[in-house]
Amino acid sequence: MQFLPADYAIGGVAVVFAGLGLFRGFSGTLAFFVAAGCAAAAGVFFRPFAVQMFGAEWSRVLVNIAVSVLVFGLVRIVVKKTVNGLLAQPTDSIAGVAAGLVLWAALVYAATFAPWMIERSVVVREVAAHVR
Repeated sequence: MQFLPADYAIGGVAVVFAGLGLFRGFSGTLAFFVAAGCAAAAGVFFRPFAVQMFGAEWSRVLVNIAVSVLVFGLVRIVVKKTVNGLLAQPTDSIAGVAAGLVLWAALVYAATFAPWMIERSVVVREVAAHVR
């Protein structure tokens, strides 16, 4: 089995996620990803209201971005403070590495649904063969 360039990129993403989990800890990693999901949901949810309230497309986009950034910041602060109070160091850092690798595995699994990724990556092809 010979790795393709996409496999090295996938490995690099795993190292980055594990490193972010180590330095941010579980509380920071969880807070970032929960906040990103909530910000995306807020952007999707707020879009119809922005269309009704604002006429110009640029103002809709600007207000939608502002709402998403506000939701991101608030959710991130709340989740980080809550989880950080529950976990002390070094448990927070170790759990952060595990959370980063779990998120990486979830991305690799999601990549199995993209036919172009199965063609370009041996890792994704093997995961698709065993999981799906």
